[in-house]
Amino acid sequence: MININTKSYWDNRFSNGDWESKNGRNQTMEFAKSQVSLLDIPKDFSGSILDFGCGLGDAFPIYKDVYPNAKLIGLDLSEKAIEKCRTKYGEIAEFISGDYMVVPKVDIIITSNVFEHLSNDKAISSHLKKQCDVLYIVVPYREVITQVCEHVNSYDENSFKDLNLQFYKIFITRGYSQYGFSLLIDVHLKNILRPLIGRRMVKRSKQILMKFT
Repeated sequence: MININTKSYWDNRFSNGDWESKNGRNQTMEFAKSQVSLLDIPKDFSGSILDFGCGLGDAFPIYKDVYPNAKLIGLDLSEKAIEKCRTKYGEIAEFISGDYMVVPKVDIIITSNVFEHLSNDKAISSHLKKQCDVLYIVVPYREVITQVCEHVNSYDENSFKDLNLQFYKIFITRGYSQYGFSLLIDVHLKNILRPLIGRRMVKRSKQILMKFT
């Protein structure tokens, strides 16, 4: 399978408005909202938290509200994304452009919905773990991978066996386009018709959050 997730691919998506037009900003915020209650981080935490693969940075208002004393850092491969991050969220977080090799030493790394895009996910996870005390990886759970897709990996609770897994949590997430009217129509209402025409019912998207120490 050819991995389309190149730097130029994401520079283009983040610069031409495609990410925003497809509700990417809201997706990132919804993901962050659903995850913070699962993170084993005290609200008075005053160390450093790095968001690896931060996109346009829309998780940072959530992190800032929940962890007001933390030093927040965002890193993304796309220079175009980081430019937008600095413009919109530069007052609440520091931003770095580059790949996993430029990740600084921090207390906690959170990487949400990133690893399913990466060909060398195991090498990257091992390197990230060396750069922090606690690593959180959040990915789609047991996703069925198609040939033409940004996602190239599927994960379950037995993934990343070489890391020290402390706990995991499988949870329902609103996910991409599965909220509001889209959730009502594309999932709930159409599920009434799918069995009648011989199609499988669509399930709400699940994700798995894994904590490594």
